[in-house]
Amino acid sequence: MKRRDEFPYRYALLLLSSLMVTPALAQTVSDSVQNLSGAGTVFGAVTHTRMDTDTGTESNTKPSLGVSGDIGGDLRRGANSLALRYGGTLETERDLPNGEQTSSNAINGAARYDYFNPGGVLDMNLGHTIESVRNDTGYVLNSTDYDTRNTLTAGAGVRFYPGELTSFRVSAQAGKSFASDDLDDSESLTTEAILSRRLSERSEGSLTARRSWADEKRLDTTIDTAELGYARGLETGTFKVSVGGSWSETEFPDQRSTQDSDAMTGYIERIWLAPDSSTTVRYNRELSDSATELSLNLPPELAFLPDSVLLRDLVVRDSLLLAHSTDRLCGVCTFSVLAEGARLESQLNDATTHEYRTSVRLAMDLDRLHQLLVSWNWQADAGEDSSDLTAHTHILDIALSRRLTENVRFGGGLNLGWVRDDIEDRDQEDYGLRVFLTRDFNLMARR
Repeated sequence: MKRRDEFPYRYALLLLSSLMVTPALAQTVSDSVQNLSGAGTVFGAVTHTRMDTDTGTESNTKPSLGVSGDIGGDLRRGANSLALRYGGTLETERDLPNGEQTSSNAINGAARYDYFNPGGVLDMNLGHTIESVRNDTGYVLNSTDYDTRNTLTAGAGVRFYPGELTSFRVSAQAGKSFASDDLDDSESLTTEAILSRRLSERSEGSLTARRSWADEKRLDTTIDTAELGYARGLETGTFKVSVGGSWSETEFPDQRSTQDSDAMTGYIERIWLAPDSSTTVRYNRELSDSATELSLNLPPELAFLPDSVLLRDLVVRDSLLLAHSTDRLCGVCTFSVLAEGARLESQLNDATTHEYRTSVRLAMDLDRLHQLLVSWNWQADAGEDSSDLTAHTHILDIALSRRLTENVRFGGGLNLGWVRDDIEDRDQEDYGLRVFLTRDFNLMARR
């Protein structure tokens, strides 16, 4: 395997540079909006915190002032599409017991640009993700206490059509992270070849061969994957399945040694689609690490970005994902829920861990002027025993607002957070009250 100074990512930089100047990105955005919405908020809050320390339990109360905002939407023009979701907060707090004033800021989100013409030969993509990252287990309630990682991804593919029902695609996908504080930068490059053949009007079979190179924490990793897949379009959605294997080689430059591993990999996915609802069930088994996923995994479903991401070494990861969103709950409700559990088996030290996350969101128009928003997020880690949680966090937000004008809302909210850390035996609780004034905007596609 190539050493760090010969890492294939230099080719990815050339790929990224070429994509950044593509003329497709220069098309007029205003004529491409499918939906684009966002909000800007000014708020005042009071938060009471209780936490365990070495000397006992400490508590304090902090009033604060701040601003926050978010934007999300989809833009599409011809073969070009852009999906994005970003949010951020800037807040100034004063600790009443000692009078100390502090400022904090947090931002997270993702964007994904795709160029894809079903009848064309070339496709390409660009992606960006900014997220809170945990370098080890454990949680904090204040998002500014996490390290932050920016990730850039870029890729391109070329299709060939050797037959009327057969296509062959060769592609490259690169990713690089720019980390803060104690995190290390990482990078990866994945090359892939996919042979696809249409089996019927609604079904397709495929054969995929993939090689990934990754560089993180002075470890050089190569992963080879081969999978056989099947996809079918249904009247109610889609069904996909893939099965194969992965083989890896990890090089330890300091020890001048290597370690090999292999695993059976694949996934099965069923998506139900309706005019006012969607449901996804997916089981996935993969051999990967945090660096490799920079190029393998493009930004996730933007509506369900996790509150924090745990970095990991080379693992075999078994995960089950359930996601559902609907407008059917009631005539004036929008409801979404996501639940995911994963088992991770390290290929470097044989350690087994488990990760869980759940997200629930409900928006309800109580009447023409009043709206209720409720969201609950839960994340947890466990060791070898899947039921023995070592650390977990709950965050519950409830907000009631009144519309003053078409685009301006005024309201109050209750923000509750709990962290349970059984390893350090240190818990933390936050109880907050908040008053806010929000300016919304919403753009829809031009007709």
